[in-house]
Amino acid sequence: MRRFVAGWIFCLLASGLPAVGFSQAGTASQKGAAAPVAGAAVPLEKTEWRLIRLGRAAVKGTDLQHPPEIVLDPVSHRASGSGGCNRIMGQYELKGDALTFARMASTMMACPDGTQTEQKFLKALEQVKRWKIAGRQLELMDGSGKVVLVFEVAGSGAK
Repeated sequence: MRRFVAGWIFCLLASGLPAVGFSQAGTASQKGAAAPVAGAAVPLEKTEWRLIRLGRAAVKGTDLQHPPEIVLDPVSHRASGSGGCNRIMGQYELKGDALTFARMASTMMACPDGTQTEQKFLKALEQVKRWKIAGRQLELMDGSGKVVLVFEVAGSGAK
């Protein structure tokens, strides 16, 4: 298996294809997407981001049916994930360190817990104007630079 993976990586590098997506931060490429930056931990797009802080309040996944999380798809420019109870989806626009969400919606399942967190999560996404990755955490900020949402890479185990 190691030989296969090593061979695949060698072929990728030898072909001259850029290794976009292996690391990136809030800097713009010519097409408006985030470009790779040396030392960045994880890519913004195609990463499953689990919500750990909403405003100043910590988000405890144990209080919800599903952990609130989001994934950004660079091909369709669609954001999708979970609000804690319902599935969420919508569009996003990424230009360097500028990030905005549009037409965010959710399914309408009845859940005993988590709907208040979910509503605050969706409202906070509407306020997002900028992003920054530090290590394995993603911070989403409003227009004034105030952090409104903090995520970690899903499965990272950090609490």
